Amino acid sequence: MIPAIIAQAVVKLVAKQFKLDKILSYVEDPNDADQRIDELELDVFTLKKNVQELDKIAHEPREFIVCNNCKKKVKEKNKK
Repeated sequence: MIPAIIAQAVVKLVAKQFKLDKILSYVEDPNDADQRIDELELDVFTLKKNVQELDKIAHEPREFIVCNNCKKKVKEKNKK
């Protein structure tokens, strides 16, 4: 009985000394970093969805013939 009481007292003293309650609170409870990560995950999901939609409606890239002298695009290449 007495060793159990002593052990509890030692645990309380060590926890108080090293502020373990604050460390546990920081680890287990949501904080600002958790909120920012959640918001970033939502943003990334939304952006991925937008990129996929844009990929669906995007046209194929166009290729042009370039003038050797002035390096300007002259006309579009014929598609085969």
